[in-house]
Amino acid sequence: MSQAPHVKRRARFRHSAGGRRAFTLVELIVVMVLLLTVASMVMPRMASFFRGRALSQEAQRVLSLINYGRSRAVAEGVPVILWVDPARSSYGLEVQESHSGGDGGRRIVHTAEPSLRLEIPTLVDAPVSEQDDDRLGLPENLAAIRCNPDGFFDEAGAQRIVIRQGDEAALEIVPTLNRLGFEIRSLIRNG
Repeated sequence: MSQAPHVKRRARFRHSAGGRRAFTLVELIVVMVLLLTVASMVMPRMASFFRGRALSQEAQRVLSLINYGRSRAVAEGVPVILWVDPARSSYGLEVQESHSGGDGGRRIVHTAEPSLRLEIPTLVDAPVSEQDDDRLGLPENLAAIRCNPDGFFDEAGAQRIVIRQGDEAALEIVPTLNRLGFEIRSLIRNG
């Protein structure tokens, strides 16, 4: 029985000057090119994912602020107003002026991300106050949702807040069917 001569296998790694194994420069360059190719194919999809997340997060933040305003109105027994300023892409929450005692009532203000646009469709027939307060205590020249101390929302306030991200996507915050709260819905474009 003859034995095959013992063949010494060549190691895949090269020995460096220090006697340790290492990759060759060519192998490292090939791996970097592959990583860059994969990253360039994935980046456009990831960018649209993050843009969609910004829209969703802003809608969730507005909805959370509405719910907080309602809870605060009930807990403190005073009307709380969520106002929206579409021109500045900002919105906030404050105790109604006549009830805050001049201290601003721990006002909360948020500004939407620059890629987002806030819109408030105007009411055709705005309600009129019986006490000759045309705005029913709402901030001047701003659309608002008024949370009453009884836990209900004032019908005089904004009934819809639209958050748009360019021409790509939009979400709307509208009253629920039973009118006891608000919800987020996708805004579907016609045509």
